[in-house]
Amino acid sequence: MYIIPIFLFIGTFLIYKNIYPEPRNWLDHHLYLAKSLMTGQVSVDNIPEFYQDVNSFDSHKYLPFPPGAAFALIPFIIFKSDISEQFVSIILGAINVAAVFVLLKKFANLKNAVMLSVFLAFGTVHFWVSLVGTSWNFSHIVSFLFLTVSILLSLKSNKFSAFGSGVFFALAGLTRLTVITGGLFFLINYRKNKINLLLFLIGASIFIPVFFGYNYLRFGKFLETGYLNIYDKYVNGGYAYSIQRIWFPDSRQPKYMDFKSIPYHLYTFLIMPPEVIELNVFRSKPSPFGMGILFISPLLFLVFKKFSRNIVEVQAWLGIIPIALLTFCHYAQGWVQFGYRFSLDFLPFLMLILALKFKPTKLNIFLGIVSIFMNYWGTNWAIKLGW
Repeated sequence: MYIIPIFLFIGTFLIYKNIYPEPRNWLDHHLYLAKSLMTGQVSVDNIPEFYQDVNSFDSHKYLPFPPGAAFALIPFIIFKSDISEQFVSIILGAINVAAVFVLLKKFANLKNAVMLSVFLAFGTVHFWVSLVGTSWNFSHIVSFLFLTVSILLSLKSNKFSAFGSGVFFALAGLTRLTVITGGLFFLINYRKNKINLLLFLIGASIFIPVFFGYNYLRFGKFLETGYLNIYDKYVNGGYAYSIQRIWFPDSRQPKYMDFKSIPYHLYTFLIMPPEVIELNVFRSKPSPFGMGILFISPLLFLVFKKFSRNIVEVQAWLGIIPIALLTFCHYAQGWVQFGYRFSLDFLPFLMLILALKFKPTKLNIFLGIVSIFMNYWGTNWAIKLGW
């Protein structure tokens, strides 16, 4: 049992590292924050001037991001002080693949669990996001790991696991705030065991003091994150941060969280095509605003096939829908990305549903191969384009 996840980790790590062998030591915001936290500071005053998404307040510099990704970096920094955020991203990305195998093995046979783990590693947006390791992407990889571990622990019946599941769920939310809305999955899971439900909630409650305390230490307000300041910079600047800004430059720009953004997210997540650069030979490249799963991960469409009343599938959808709805309201869909990175916030739940519905038919295997080919194509393009 243990040899397969170890093999998946090693194989994924070596392939990731070989595809992107050159270390990237830029746009590593969380590395600066992690080193500051290790000295008892929440500011990042020594971060380079050209770094985006930095708030200046009270003669200090602060990141809008919650601290979960920085927490994940601290053990690596202790081990190797000059480690890069990108290298840690590759390590954690490979761990994600192994962790997903362990999760899927609970709902699928061995062969299917291996095939779907390989699909995650090389046939989804997880591939590129793990490799690039820049701060926006790194947050997704860390949150994915925390959420997957939380789900795994929630499937055990002992009290320690219930508490641990809550802690890791809180850490996932402290890395990607939208993930905290997926708590319905866990509440349903513990509905018949009140003690474990209470222990889960106690573990998850660490989110509250850490989140509000971190905000207060930065801005003197419990609810201030700094994201609205960054939003103002994008909206009032010349950044092409959204496909809406490209398609309808004279239209009213959406609010920071706006229902009017939902169609743009759905389009990006589901069906956004590549950019055609030579029509006569249909030569194309990935769009910097993303690409839909129709093109890069068509196997994922299997999750939408024939909804069942299987309690696990119901739970998973109740984890996905709140996260997706909140994410889809965000004013931007992601920028300079291959695929739709925001889908990683709920991809562990999607993988769980995929495990329930996947059968190794010729069509499904073909869709998996197409997914791997497209993600390899997109990853190479993204490296070439300097993303």
